[in-house]
Amino acid sequence: MFSLRYILFACLSLSFTEAYDITYPPCSIKDNDCVIDLFQKVFHDLGENGIPEINLPALDPMKLSNISIKVLDEIVIFIKEGVVKGFKNCKINSFNINLEKQLAIPELYCEVLTIKGHFVIEGSSPLLQSLFGTTSIKGEGKTKIKLDKITVGLETPVSIIKKEDGQTYFKVLTNKPKYTYDIKKVTFEAKNLVIGKTDLSQIVTAYVNENWKTLLNTYGKEIVDKAILIVFEHIHTFYDNISAEKFIKDDLTPYIQN
Repeated sequence: MFSLRYILFACLSLSFTEAYDITYPPCSIKDNDCVIDLFQKVFHDLGENGIPEINLPALDPMKLSNISIKVLDEIVIFIKEGVVKGFKNCKINSFNINLEKQLAIPELYCEVLTIKGHFVIEGSSPLLQSLFGTTSIKGEGKTKIKLDKITVGLETPVSIIKKEDGQTYFKVLTNKPKYTYDIKKVTFEAKNLVIGKTDLSQIVTAYVNENWKTLLNTYGKEIVDKAILIVFEHIHTFYDNISAEKFIKDDLTPYIQN
């Protein structure tokens, strides 16, 4: 029985760690231009195709489901289902890896991202009185949000570990990295946003588009936090299953932490 379990484990390990092979030449970790070019190609491939061999879905479109965001203090927007498009066209502006400091510091630029989804909105706030004539709302509808010229800089703690297969892997040490972001423009559109018996799509659309800078400054971080968590689920899956030797040609054993 032990032998059978061992054989099954070995087969599964091979299917998940060796079935996918990066076909680009590996880089020196000190060659920033090469690292940027390599990860740009990998990022584009992930965007279009994902990596089925390690159960990593495509980034573009990225599916959303059951995500809640609180705005205006007590108003909860619950995204039942939706998609984000545009990730495959994003560019890596810079990508520095400092293993002495255990940090990876990439900067990502996306010309346009669009979010479409079906959402539920519910809650109460005195701020609603001037908008809807009531302090509480409950309704649902569809939305499209266009984000223009997004720049995100990440500071991600990483280490090098050695697994039982004898290979080294990058290990991302957090789901909540330090980050900065800048969004040059937000365009919002609501459809069939029915609250009570009234379709308030036009009112909400006009309000958000007139006040998007204020809303982004106030609630943007919570929204970006949610996005970072989703993206880092993909990052963890990638690094947990693809050995560092596939894309870094330097000997990383001096940096092993485990």
